[in-house]
Amino acid sequence: MGGEPMEKIRLQCLGAGREVGRSCFVLETDMKVMMDCGLKIYQPGGKKDMFPEQYQGPLDGMILSHAHFDHSGYLPELFNHERISWFGTPPTLDICSLLWPDSMKIMGEDSPYSEADITRAQKRFVPVKYGQKVHVGKTEFTFHDAGHILGAASIEAEWGKRRFVYTADFKIQETRMHKGAEPIEDAEVLLMETTYHSREHPPRAPLEKKLKVEMKEIIDNGGNVLFPAFAVGRTQELIAIVRSLMPDVPIFVDGMGKDVSKIYRKYGGYISDAKGFEKAADTVVFAGDRRDKADATSMPSVIISTAGMLQGGPALGYLLNMRPQSKMIFTGYNVEGTNGWRVMNENKIILDGNLLEVDLPWSYYDFSAHAGRADLLEYIKKANPEKIVLNHGDRIVEFQNELQAKGFEVYAPKNGDVLEL
Repeated sequence: MGGEPMEKIRLQCLGAGREVGRSCFVLETDMKVMMDCGLKIYQPGGKKDMFPEQYQGPLDGMILSHAHFDHSGYLPELFNHERISWFGTPPTLDICSLLWPDSMKIMGEDSPYSEADITRAQKRFVPVKYGQKVHVGKTEFTFHDAGHILGAASIEAEWGKRRFVYTADFKIQETRMHKGAEPIEDAEVLLMETTYHSREHPPRAPLEKKLKVEMKEIIDNGGNVLFPAFAVGRTQELIAIVRSLMPDVPIFVDGMGKDVSKIYRKYGGYISDAKGFEKAADTVVFAGDRRDKADATSMPSVIISTAGMLQGGPALGYLLNMRPQSKMIFTGYNVEGTNGWRVMNENKIILDGNLLEVDLPWSYYDFSAHAGRADLLEYIKKANPEKIVLNHGDRIVEFQNELQAKGFEVYAPKNGDVLEL
């Protein structure tokens, strides 16, 4: 075949290669653009496992898919030495501006950046809406709704005749907060998350029905329902779900989820039912002082509190002060070694360095904001890519082998690998 030779694309994997966490990639077209720059915060191996690999050389730009910490948590460190622009949706900056200073406190002396770096990062931000196109050199980037959390985007990059799609974290199935992602069709190269490639998430309607029965029983018996919840995304979805299932139950919300809920209200255009969420949020007590916290456990109630994995935040305080007949309900992933994982596997938590028994019963509901197996396969079918690059998952090689057997050209890079595409 004649015609012009194809331009070369290179992709460097600096994080989330065959692992979940610290997503970070550099796409090289006519420009070098970093996509995501995350951290792994609960790492037994210390810094070497927390931070992405360092990129050698200057960047021309940076794109952030969404504000979750495993995608955004290392970003201010770039502005220690870079003076580039970075692009994200408006809610993404607002959420990051809450998370970054908080993570600095958690990491203490291990923090890779300072307040000055955060300020510099905030000043270099360029807001981009869904459907809007931005140029870095001759490469055109378009942001698409990823259906994951407020402002989360999948990224489409076009350069000459090349078409590259980075799904980042996405969900096709509809939830209370989001309509779900529309797969980007005709991708030549698809860089796709694979967090749940080996399993499905249960359909939401029967799951919510089951949750309603369980919550009603706990409340009727005079107990509290404690949801340890991620501040971003899960807290807000639980407000919507619980209020819809139980119109009259007292709901108390505590931790950073309170401030994130304000951001959700500010950017109603980014969620599927802004009026419904506004209405639900108006009926909730956002616990401010000690009296609110005491009220929460002085009556049968639902408490939604940060932190989702019980590694800190007010959730631990509530856990120790619950009424008899109470129960804890987990709705998200608990990393091995966190207090949430310990409760589910050993009925213990570590508090102030002491190992404590937890006799509070718990249950687990899978309200994941990620694509399940069917979503991943549907995305591949619609995108119809020539090449697939898998990231953000465990046991990725199994999925690679499965897709290769179907005839796809599939890569599963390790951190530090560079792919010539």
